Amino acid sequence: MELYKVIPIGKKNKISRQELMYKAKITDVKQFRQEIAKLKEKYIVIFDDGYYLPATKAEYEEFIEKMQLQVGNINSTIELAKQEMEAV
Repeated sequence: MELYKVIPIGKKNKISRQELMYKAKITDVKQFRQEIAKLKEKYIVIFDDGYYLPATKAEYEEFIEKMQLQVGNINSTIELAKQEMEAV
């Protein structure tokens, strides 16, 4: 079964990796991760103690905030690495 078709819509309906793998008839974790990665190229698949597709503007906003925070943290780490590199 196609993985996208079994991912629930809405945070209140999120399901675990094990449950999602069962519903999609995927037995290999590596294969599951590869398929999730492919889906994330086309769709917003959120993992927050369970997988789901966003259903509301608030769910998209929450996702965007989390991604922006991660970007900020990554940029801070890059700047630190640049500073340390200059000292070498």
